[in-house]
Amino acid sequence: MAIPDGYDLRERISKTSSAQVWTSQNTSSQVVVLKIAADVPQVQKRFERELLAMVANANRHVMPILDYDASRGWYAMPHASHSLFETKVPCSVQDCVEILDAVAGGLRPLHAQDQVHRDLKPHNILWLDGEDARWVVADFGIVRNPLGLTTSKLTHAGGLTGSTGWAAPEQYSDAHDATITADVYSLGAIASWLLTGQPPAYGHVTMPLDPRLGAAIRRATRPHGPDRFANLDDFVKAFTVATQPFVDTFEALTQRGEWVEVSAYTGQAGEHARAIRALPRASQSDVNDWAAADSAGMVDAVVDLLGEVPGLSFRDMDPFLCWCVRVVRALVNANQLESAERVAAVLFGTTASVDQFAPSRTILNWLAVLPRLAGEAMERALHSSETWEFFQEKARNQFEKYTDTDLIAKLRQN
Repeated sequence: MAIPDGYDLRERISKTSSAQVWTSQNTSSQVVVLKIAADVPQVQKRFERELLAMVANANRHVMPILDYDASRGWYAMPHASHSLFETKVPCSVQDCVEILDAVAGGLRPLHAQDQVHRDLKPHNILWLDGEDARWVVADFGIVRNPLGLTTSKLTHAGGLTGSTGWAAPEQYSDAHDATITADVYSLGAIASWLLTGQPPAYGHVTMPLDPRLGAAIRRATRPHGPDRFANLDDFVKAFTVATQPFVDTFEALTQRGEWVEVSAYTGQAGEHARAIRALPRASQSDVNDWAAADSAGMVDAVVDLLGEVPGLSFRDMDPFLCWCVRVVRALVNANQLESAERVAAVLFGTTASVDQFAPSRTILNWLAVLPRLAGEAMERALHSSETWEFFQEKARNQFEKYTDTDLIAKLRQN
């Protein structure tokens, strides 16, 4: 290992196959930390990528680079007092918000360039003391460059790239295709650990007792990237909103089209009845806007609300179930067939369980005009919800006047 000129090594902090980390004193008698790459070509390529990513995306919440040279085989950084992993958990909700906000701010420029950190965990979030004391994100060693701009593929399929538990599920197979939603997953896992004290395992995080905070973390850590928040800022915003009392009514939020807040509002168990009465007044255009602004939040909200339907009066039940068809339609029109299928399966099951005429008629009217791919998704939903026979009977009795789509034709078959 070559020691950079002008530095005296003092104490080794860590050693891995790819790098060594030392406390060191420079010519100004300043104590800093040196990270020195192993003398292995592939390691040095990745180390150079790490260094360049930290320099290019420097901001208040990224570990500062104090010094490096043209070899790009080492760099100097400030000495952190401790890592997040060394703090006491569970922590307060306010401390959690502060940490999440710092990480989101640190990675915002990186994500704007379509780069992904891929190794967010408490060990890589460090506290810098001093006049500008703050949390910073460190260790960009496995950062993924923008797809199509990677000059050499340093990540190979078939194994974990990241850290067990903290990494998103997709990082266990082919992390080269990981998007910024992989970092969303990791930050969600960190939020869970901060609030519960329980470290994550592969594909599982522990939810806090507060249902609103749990709803935000659950969405951030969905198994599939497209079902998560689109970026860290959206997650932190939803999480922060969940820590605050609502000052607006549900109706005011829907009228102003503040759909992310609507999603958060419906996460409160005490507001379900109000939401079920208010949502049928949202037009198809409103629902389309909600799907465009926060489709994953909308799906979670509607699925949760459908679970409350069996306890409703018929006066509230029918309008809400009929309105839910607008939700499925919006998802189909946005080509989000997997989400549409998920909502439809719950809608079909709920409708069959209460056996109401108006909702079943509304559903079949819509099924009768579906294009092929959407019809196939709805057919799967009918089978997975075990409602095929229920809607088969309704179709045979009520829909002779319609030109059969493939799905309606199948429902009418003996």
